[in-house]
Amino acid sequence: MEDIDGRFDVRFNSNRTQASVILSPAQGNGKEVTPSQIVDRLLQMRIGSSVREKAIHEGIRQARLLAVSIEIVVAQGIVPKDGQDAKIHYKLSESLLRHHPPKHPDLPDAINWFGINPLQLVKKGQELATITALQIGSVGKTCTLPPQDVPYMPGKPAEGAMGAHITLNANGLRAHASENGYFYLHGERLTIIPLHVCYTEIKDGEYTFGKGALLYEGASNAQITAGDFIAIRKTTKNSTLRVHGDVLLQNAEGCTIIASGNVFVEGCLLNCDVRTPRKVLCGSKARVSGGAIRAHQGLVAGVIGTPDSSETLIEVGNDYYTPLRKMELERDLVTCQYNLRRVQATLKPFEDSPAHKTLKNYRDMVEKCQYLQHAELERIRSLKTEQHRLVAFTKECTAATVEVGTIYPGVQIRNGRLQLKVESVLHSVQFVEALRKTAIQAVPLAKAS
Repeated sequence: MEDIDGRFDVRFNSNRTQASVILSPAQGNGKEVTPSQIVDRLLQMRIGSSVREKAIHEGIRQARLLAVSIEIVVAQGIVPKDGQDAKIHYKLSESLLRHHPPKHPDLPDAINWFGINPLQLVKKGQELATITALQIGSVGKTCTLPPQDVPYMPGKPAEGAMGAHITLNANGLRAHASENGYFYLHGERLTIIPLHVCYTEIKDGEYTFGKGALLYEGASNAQITAGDFIAIRKTTKNSTLRVHGDVLLQNAEGCTIIASGNVFVEGCLLNCDVRTPRKVLCGSKARVSGGAIRAHQGLVAGVIGTPDSSETLIEVGNDYYTPLRKMELERDLVTCQYNLRRVQATLKPFEDSPAHKTLKNYRDMVEKCQYLQHAELERIRSLKTEQHRLVAFTKECTAATVEVGTIYPGVQIRNGRLQLKVESVLHSVQFVEALRKTAIQAVPLAKAS
């Protein structure tokens, strides 16, 4: 057998928290590797106090006994410990929470609020989930001198998975709804769409919903304001709707509807006055007759008018909403500025006279007034921002069209400065501006597309 000296090679792991020796024993009468040779090499490589001398001696013995190359861990630093993410345990099943608000089967751009799962409706203060706290993790140290920190991957807190209208308690281990609404998972983020649900008919009075509203039993003789959107099932009669968002109606009769978003109609829109800067979009079997529909960006309906030629006005391309909104903003600004002056007048005696500071409820009074003052200033800032955005907004929408399955005589269509009165029954047509914008013409829908 050929005489071959023993040999070794020192290697580090990826983050240098561990050093190993690959040891090959001597063959024949070759010289064996000694522990001191390995230790000296380690010291040259600045591997210090963490050297495992007993493991080196035992490794050499094992290599000689077995006559094979072996790997010995000769130095050990501190391995970093990665953290663990916080774990969220939902009170509702995850499969249920994966159900997003459904799209309407007959109105592709609308959410079908009538088709949501009632189990996903939550109330303000309701517990939504419990949370297993994250484990932070710990830093590692290299086995070299001087020891260097080895970074770790920290655990992620649950706050990143909490959307708007969801709050955590003081220790961050329980999630609650801060608004009534529809609860679902958007990706991995818990989400609530604020929503007031009413299971009885709304009638004879004024009703204000700060966010969205879902009315299952219709409305009559009511004045309704909604902050985000509104969906009303069954029939809405002789009511006024002022909505800062989309409207979804099953049927409406004799109503005034003013909305900043689209107006979606499933059934009929009879003798209604509608104003929107967006579109009025009706189902394939929906009927629009009587009243005046002013939709800046256009209208789509199954049927417009009646066989007995009832008068119906359809107006697109002109913005009747923005001037109205400007008037509302002016009115709201006046109210906010009045409220601000009242709050500032209440605060002034406390600021001018130090003697008031001896009052027992001084701090509570001042904090309350300061909170109200801040709220009014934020509201004024928001109103003025919207005002500036609307300054140059009023204009014609040249792309506005009217699409209809069947339209009867008696319907008057206006598009910008142009107008047309329908004289005969037409089917599957789109009313558009003529090429030179001198008239409105009816084009078959198949050709228009």
